Amino acid sequence: MVKNQIKKWRRIKYYLNYFIILASIAFLVSCVSVDEDARTGNVAPSPELIPPPNFTRGLITRRVAEPLYPLRAKNLGIEGWVTVEFSVDEEGEVLSNTIRTIEEQPEGFFEQSAINAARRMLFDNTRGQILDEIRYVFRYELEEQSSILIEPPTNEVVFRELIPIRYITPNYPNVARELGIEGYVVVNFDVNARGIVEDASIVESEPPGVFNEEAINSAYRLRFEPRIINDDSVRVSDVQYRFDWQLPDQ
Repeated sequence: MVKNQIKKWRRIKYYLNYFIILASIAFLVSCVSVDEDARTGNVAPSPELIPPPNFTRGLITRRVAEPLYPLRAKNLGIEGWVTVEFSVDEEGEVLSNTIRTIEEQPEGFFEQSAINAARRMLFDNTRGQILDEIRYVFRYELEEQSSILIEPPTNEVVFRELIPIRYITPNYPNVARELGIEGYVVVNFDVNARGIVEDASIVESEPPGVFNEEAINSAYRLRFEPRIINDDSVRVSDVQYRFDWQLPDQ
């Protein structure tokens, strides 16, 4: 009887060892499969983050500056978006010192470009007061192109000249109109990185002094798309602009 029990135990032990070996083989195969998927990229993609909507608090957007695509992101074929928050003054211009990044996807590529673009935005602010916590999303999407990426020269410069966006018709001084006087004034000024005129002065006027005051007032009301160098808005000095006063033909 003891011999039968020993045989029975040996048979059970044999089957146990057999099943343990099979389980070990199955486990190893599953590990290899997972590792292969990880190496070849055959994994379920993470859900794509969707940018939030713009929040302008009822302001009408008059000008949206197209952000320049950072060269590094373009060369790597990276797309993304940035949400910025800022305040808008009474004239509808973005206050540069209030711009901050709320979210950037992916991080490290588009933030500075979005901030530069936000500086150049313009709104129709009919409320006549500063509005805070305006949020806007800048999206970066590559155009359809060849999959072969060509590295551009490292000294490539992105440049755009000043672009006038607000033209002013100066008021005609009453005295000059009554006396039938026509003339012109050449004004010199600087344009800051937000496209706003500063430090206006008279260069030439004809007749002297008649239209100077109206010329200075009109110069400060001009607005420009700022000059851009290397994806950054820059100040431009010694810009000259001519205002003319001509009476209608009688």
